[in-house]
Amino acid sequence: MSRNFDSTNKTRPNVNRLRQRGRWETLAYPENGGLGPNMIKDANFLERVHYGVIDDQNNSVIPNENFMVQTQHGRVFDFVADAYSVMQLNFTTAIQKGLVNVDGSAFSNLRMIDSYKNPRLKYGEYLGNILRFYNNTHIPNTVGITSIASYEDYVNNFFDFLFKDTSDFVITMTRWMTSTDSRILDTGLAFSYADVPYDADQQKINQIIDHPTFGYIKNLSMNMGFSILHNNPNIFLLDVSSPATRSIRSSYGLYNLNTLFNSRYIKTYTLDIEILFNTINIYYNKYAQKNSQTKVVSVQCGKTVSEYIRLSTVPYNKRIYSDLYELELYIRIRNFEEGSPFSEAKLRDVYKKSKYFMKKVDKLEAIGYTNRVFRDQVWNKDYGYDDTKAKFEGKTKTQSQRKQFGTGTQGGGGSSY
Repeated sequence: MSRNFDSTNKTRPNVNRLRQRGRWETLAYPENGGLGPNMIKDANFLERVHYGVIDDQNNSVIPNENFMVQTQHGRVFDFVADAYSVMQLNFTTAIQKGLVNVDGSAFSNLRMIDSYKNPRLKYGEYLGNILRFYNNTHIPNTVGITSIASYEDYVNNFFDFLFKDTSDFVITMTRWMTSTDSRILDTGLAFSYADVPYDADQQKINQIIDHPTFGYIKNLSMNMGFSILHNNPNIFLLDVSSPATRSIRSSYGLYNLNTLFNSRYIKTYTLDIEILFNTINIYYNKYAQKNSQTKVVSVQCGKTVSEYIRLSTVPYNKRIYSDLYELELYIRIRNFEEGSPFSEAKLRDVYKKSKYFMKKVDKLEAIGYTNRVFRDQVWNKDYGYDDTKAKFEGKTKTQSQRKQFGTGTQGGGGSSY
């Protein structure tokens, strides 16, 4: 008989939601004090939130589209597709032989209904929302349309707008991938087999966890190298460190985490500046088309004079800054979106060393050095391992202490369970 997780209280929905979350965390899976059996993994627990979006060297990464394959109903990495194909074949055979019954369940035949979507497109939409606000609200209400007399004015005012904002702004794709806007499905390692909302606890209980077939599903997933997400049991996530996936990974030459990340993923710092400026140019062109001719009225020598500001579109690869200034700007942006952990003196030192790499090697090497300076900041957050460990020890670390001493969990926490 299915358990009742529905304790709705129409007069206090927020309190009710917290109560239900607490019940789910402790009662959904009775094994191991609520953690569940080994194949159940909580992707929101500490640094697991970065699984598949940070490599074994702490670099933010996205899948290389060249290795994504189309299954019958979704897209995942090539080696994930192979593991999924074997798992689905086994499950379909079990249904046909009458070993399991999927009636009343969410399992069907484990067909993918949601899977990988290119995170570049989703990040572009996010950045586009910021630039739409800049175009439609900030410029007319704060800067004034007469202040944007050229492409240069548009770009300079945009960065002024960003750096003056006091909220937590994510700007680069590198930081966006480690934010709550990215999804586990966008790693290329996961897929969903049923459309079950995150907060539909009773539906998850009835159609998945308490269904008689779930025991078979758990064993099947573990034997195929997949984990089941604790809060989203309708999502399978390949465990890249599972012995069950070793033969499939080896057939693709993916013998360890290092080869996996180097051959199947792209480091986002290599894309940050290009995507940022290309998107700025797209929205400048939208602004220029809408405001191609702006009338400016002024009084000169006692006479009213009318002039016109004329804006024209630019190529998407247009740049107004030198490579050195773009490098300096990138350093400022990375520091800003991480909560300004470094002093101005430290930033000057980073710029000096980055400039050295640019002159001795190239611009990408200089950006790579900058990324190495900032990449470990992802672990210097309140939800990280160090903070949790400190709480258990009865100690607390303030944000200023973390910034001063640079403490944080080191190593690729996003690489394995």
